Order: sequence, then structure tokens, then C-alpha cells
Amino acid sequence: SSASVYGNAPSPQKEKDAGNPVNLYGLSKWMADCLATRYMKKADSLIVGLRYFNVFGPGESYKGKMASMVWKLANQIKDGNSPRIFKWGEQARDQVYVKDVVRANILALGARESGIVNVGSGKATTFNHIVETLNKLLGGRKETDYFDNPYAGCYQEHTQADLGLARKLIGYEPAWSFEDAVEDYLKKIRFIH
Repeated sequence: SSASVYGNAPSPQKEKDAGNPVNLYGLSKWMADCLATRYMKKADSLIVGLRYFNVFGPGESYKGKMASMVWKLANQIKDGNSPRIFKWGEQARDQVYVKDVVRANILALGARESGIVNVGSGKATTFNHIVETLNKLLGGRKETDYFDNPYAGCYQEHTQADLGLARKLIGYEPAWSFEDAVEDYLKKIRFIH
């Protein structure tokens, strides 16, 4: 699943806060969550849903427009361009490193109870902080180019995973800080040494 099911619910978002998505992508994820929940009540099998927040890390380059802000902004800065973000960069998303996501998937295999849980970092990171972190690591020198958000009205301004249920159900705890994860990522894709 996806954090998109929360729409603009207050942060940190708990699993019970889902159900008010602000766009069709979120609605499609919410419908899948509802279907899974219905089967959880009937099935003999154990069903664990993982609700991913903003995942970034090696292997995402093929995603094009759907790639993470970390990937997009890193490429802009690496190419000597100004990083471009929506005015005024204070939108915040729970950025979770793909290595933590992989570990959450493995932990879910050992769950003893059905449920849908958040998989995030538990922290909200502003777009300005993403730019600041990337500039520091990549030596970016250009001013940030702020532009109007073309998705106003159907855009999540703030996501932050509440990890309480994930800890209880699958024993998930993120291991990577945002800054360490970005540095590891940039090394893996050979943007830095």
C-alpha cells in the first residue's frame, strides 16, 4: 500500500487515519487496502499489508516521473542545475530508505497476526532539507528554483509514519537516518565516493 491513503490527515499518520486520499492514486491504494482487510477477516492465511511512505534508494532510476525527490534533485544538482521544488520547500514527507523497506518486508514474513502497518522512517523531511543534504554531499552551488505547485488541491503537504503498530506487529524499527541513507545511496549510484 502507500501513505497516499492518508491524504492530508494530521501527522504522524496512524493506520486508523487512512481513507481520505486526495488523488486517484491514493484512492486506488485505499481500495486495495479495503479489499485486503475484508480478506483478513475471512481468510485462513495470515495477511500483512505494508503501507510504504516515500521510498528512495538504488534501483529507482527506471521510475521516471514517479522516482523519489531524492533521485530527481540529486540528478539536477549533479548536472549543475538549480534544484527545483514547490514553493517554498516546506512540504514534508516521510523519506524511508529502501534498505529499511526491504528489512520490513522480511520482518513481515514472521508476523503472527494479520494487519496493515506503516513502513517509513517515522520522521518528516522537508524538501528544503533534501536540497540542503544533497548540496552538502554533491557540492551544489545553485540557488533553489521555487515554483508553484501544479497539483494544488490533490497534493499531500505532510506525511510522517506512526510506527507503533509496525513495531508491535512485525518488530520494524528503521535503521537509517535520512542523511546517512542519502550518503549511502549516492555512493551506491556512484555520484560520490
